[in-house]
Amino acid sequence: MLTSFFGKSNPANYLLLGVFIVLGDLLGALSGSTILFTPFLVWKYGFFMLLSVFSMFLLDFIIRKNSLTKSNTYAILFFSCFMVMVPNIFLQPNILLANAFLLLSLRRILSLRTDKNSEKKILDASVWITVASFFYFWSFLFFVPLWVAIAQKPNTSYKQMLIPLTGFFAACIINTAFQLVIANSFNWIFEWKEPISFDFSKYNSINLLLPVAVIIAFIIWTGINRISKFSTLSSKERPNYFLLLYVIITSIFVSLASPQKTGAEILFVLGPLAIISANYIENFAPTRTGKKDIGEFWFKEILLWLVVLLPIFLLFL
Repeated sequence: MLTSFFGKSNPANYLLLGVFIVLGDLLGALSGSTILFTPFLVWKYGFFMLLSVFSMFLLDFIIRKNSLTKSNTYAILFFSCFMVMVPNIFLQPNILLANAFLLLSLRRILSLRTDKNSEKKILDASVWITVASFFYFWSFLFFVPLWVAIAQKPNTSYKQMLIPLTGFFAACIINTAFQLVIANSFNWIFEWKEPISFDFSKYNSINLLLPVAVIIAFIIWTGINRISKFSTLSSKERPNYFLLLYVIITSIFVSLASPQKTGAEILFVLGPLAIISANYIENFAPTRTGKKDIGEFWFKEILLWLVVLLPIFLLFL
């Protein structure tokens, strides 16, 4: 039973999912490539393969540090499977890098609920968001959940609301100095903003349309379920509970604003979606024997099997 296996936090789970991402990368993305591989390209693909695995571990660290789920590996299972469903992700280095930096910023944003080293956390988050925007311009939209997190934290002051601007300008100044040394040019500023594309023709392929449809269904189903349970939460749990909804809404806008619709832009949604999907799966008691509870158990078991088997099916489609 997948609910039993991934309902625990074992080293085998991490190893299995890490290998799954690597194999998904190799079989899904690289096998269809016509590029003549050189030692440099092998190292390049190897680096981004490791970055994908690192993103999975980073997401798990964020979850455990902020107690976003119970002690299980459902979230990284969803994250890994969703990634492998859309192999175009592994062919977009800028999106992989931007997503990794946004995860680093998310770690700081979610930790703002504890009123300790708040200024440092806010500065770190704003710098990571700005760095992410150097690779994918619309990443800067993550300043919205950052300001929301600052507003709802204990002992907020107007000075803390201005710290993100300090981080933004500091990162921009450093990047400008770097570009002057490397390229002797300020052109990056004029090329920074990317136009929004409304060409969804790539989504006509069943290999992309099917996984995106599944991911959208998860967003709608788990989002509604999350909102419906808001009234049952304690006042202490509510801020981070709703903050994740702000994060996933922002992630959707970041994805929709991509300059090229290749399917890889869906990566920005997968981290927060994996967390709220894990919350949905873990909210049942397997010891109950009522018909309703047994039905819910099997529904969630089948759901997990669907998520695991679909990327394998798509790789050979």
